[in-house]
Amino acid sequence: MSKLLIVEGSNIIKAVFKELLDKDSNFDYDFAGSYAEAQTLLKRARYEFAVVERTLKDAGDGKIIALCNKHNIAPFVFTKNVDEDFFESFEGAQIVDYILKNSYNNVPKVYDRLVQLKANKKIEILVVNASKIYRTYLKQNLNLHNFKVLSAANNEEALNRLELHPTIKLIIIEESNKEIETLKLVKNIRQNKLHDNLNILVIVDDSNLYETSALLNAGANDYLVKQFSRSELYVRVYQNI
Repeated sequence: MSKLLIVEGSNIIKAVFKELLDKDSNFDYDFAGSYAEAQTLLKRARYEFAVVERTLKDAGDGKIIALCNKHNIAPFVFTKNVDEDFFESFEGAQIVDYILKNSYNNVPKVYDRLVQLKANKKIEILVVNASKIYRTYLKQNLNLHNFKVLSAANNEEALNRLELHPTIKLIIIEESNKEIETLKLVKNIRQNKLHDNLNILVIVDDSNLYETSALLNAGANDYLVKQFSRSELYVRVYQNI
């Protein structure tokens, strides 16, 4: 059973969460109404998931995020507004997503996302990029959403990974240098009927119509232009799984 911590000052929101969670025996949950209560609970138990209020009465902006990260938890963060300076200051933090706290109707959305995170443990994604640093960057971001991530540095490694892991659901390819021939790799994958249920997302330098059309015609399902944000990456990933 997955352990969930909810740090929230509003009794109404806690009540909505409780009603939803009590219908699902797959979550073992605890509530904290303050930073101090969260500290106590985190010392007593190990949590897999967390939903936290961005600002608490006894803690400054985002302090609860740092506390969760200290305990190896990437939380969902409830925020009342979109504050560019705040987001930039927490760019390096481990956060699953920000959720606008403008309606109690958003609570069921968070609950659905938690259920999705549990399901993601069974979804395998292959990242293909010649740069170890970039592969690690993508892997870390996908791991925040509980995906099982494999990696490959070239076409040959990618095809070997696919053969050893036929349950891979999505492959993300970036043609970073001559070691990765994206169009050739896409064609090779589509020639193997065992991978018919595999989706292909290609990262491109720009939205060059000739290049993207060739990739899509060869069998790629989608593409993402470089300099994308983490939220854009997640949207495309979820659209393709």
